[in-house]
Amino acid sequence: MMQRISALDALRGLAIIAMVLVNNPGSWQAVYAPLKHAAWHGLTPTDVIFPGFIFVMGVTIAIHLPRELERVGNVMAVLRSTTRRAMTLILLGWLLYLCWFNSASPGYSWIEERLLTLRFAGVLPRLGIVYWLTVVIILTLSWRWLGVLTALLLAGYWGAMALIPYSSADGVIYQGQWEFGNSLAAYIDHHLLGKAHVYYGQATPFAFDPEGVLSTLPAVATCLTGVWVGRYVLVQQRCPNKLMMLALAGICAGYGLSVVNPLNKALWSPTFVMVTSGMLTILFWLSVVYERKAGPLPKGHPLLVAGTNSIAFFMLSGILARVLLMVNVDGVSLKGHAWQVVEGLPLPPELASLLLAGIFLMICYYPIKFMYHNGFFWRI
Repeated sequence: MMQRISALDALRGLAIIAMVLVNNPGSWQAVYAPLKHAAWHGLTPTDVIFPGFIFVMGVTIAIHLPRELERVGNVMAVLRSTTRRAMTLILLGWLLYLCWFNSASPGYSWIEERLLTLRFAGVLPRLGIVYWLTVVIILTLSWRWLGVLTALLLAGYWGAMALIPYSSADGVIYQGQWEFGNSLAAYIDHHLLGKAHVYYGQATPFAFDPEGVLSTLPAVATCLTGVWVGRYVLVQQRCPNKLMMLALAGICAGYGLSVVNPLNKALWSPTFVMVTSGMLTILFWLSVVYERKAGPLPKGHPLLVAGTNSIAFFMLSGILARVLLMVNVDGVSLKGHAWQVVEGLPLPPELASLLLAGIFLMICYYPIKFMYHNGFFWRI
């Protein structure tokens, strides 16, 4: 079992390292295309990172939930611990949002500009909500229904987005839109969360959040896919040929159906789920194969260091990135000073930006490495 956990930690570590790297370029004006999200419709390597987190979370649930049920022997106790973990993730996400002060603006009001405009959604809140919903589903339904429910979630989400009409403030009626600021998901975010509390608050006709309310349903489908794959590969240890065929079929079907339902991360479209889940299934299986043939990664491997404390890594990088922007010297932020130094090197702008991102990644990595070697693992 240690090999399986090692492979899982390695994948989680790869995801968090990639996320920190792409979230912290030296300059957003100088970024290589694969390190950017798709402008709207489409798919880049960066777009696969967050689904990777959710997929791996699903695999982890497949391994640990049965153990926890056996250890506790009480569904309600498991549900209470699940709720506590989910709420912790949500609160950590809100903490990251509130960890900001515009020191360059003398009249800046943290209460008005930050506390009263709290972004309810986000990466960590979505992880928390998806985790909670997935566990509740598994505790409620039989394992054999996971595949059926995953398909129903995707079909139901597509049906709602395609068939339910909605109207703007000026009375224009829309239906079946998958556009920036114009979709049923955006409409729900605009009215349920409010334009002051979403990421794209200025989008028109509807403000929305890329981790919004309705698009959480297909994100749950991504997690359930991870659960199913985790049980298939690690628990039941069944033949991988069928799994690989299903993964390839999902990728092909997703790209084929993208002519009618575009690949879109912000809306977490069904085709996006199909393609990314297929890719992640193949990547996960390859990591398991590597572990079984070559043995577990050596203790202290960077992927294991990052993967065993991924939430701590994410929080540290988020707080440090904000500190580097908040602290100003001679009217320029610390990050601005660092970029001025790196930008002056005889390098293409994109490479200089990536270099600074790599330096930032290493600065964040070493405290996590210290935690790892001292046996401190932050469990949510």
